[in-house]
Amino acid sequence: MSMNSPNTPSIDSPAVTSPCRGPLLEIVVEFLRLGCLAFGGPPVHFAMMEERFVRRRQWLSRERFLDLMGAVNLLPGPSSTELAIYLGEVRAGFLGLLLAGAAWILPAAVMVAGLAWAYQKYGRLPQVEGILFGIKPVVVALILPAL
Repeated sequence: MSMNSPNTPSIDSPAVTSPCRGPLLEIVVEFLRLGCLAFGGPPVHFAMMEERFVRRRQWLSRERFLDLMGAVNLLPGPSSTELAIYLGEVRAGFLGLLLAGAAWILPAAVMVAGLAWAYQKYGRLPQVEGILFGIKPVVVALILPAL
């Protein structure tokens, strides 16, 4: 027996597990926020998306989220990006798919473009060369455990 009132759907009810159509601005804001904060690869991205979209926002049930996560792990390519795109589609259809994908990818693209521009413009300065030389061991230390 459910503790919810008759007018409040439970997490497992069709009203919550079926695709719900939400405002597009909400999708853009959420995925821009996650796109700016997400660091650590797909396992971290999955955990952040589950926290945000299953527990807090209740866009879908945990079971549906796990099904989507399993599906994107079978596809070739960047699985966290695929999950973001699929969550946008679940929330608001095809337009949600496009907006979620763009909002998820845009922060990283802007950061990489900014770093590339700064490197191109200032990379030969002696002060910047020292900073870049100091960053190399940090990058190796971050990548080494993955090997």
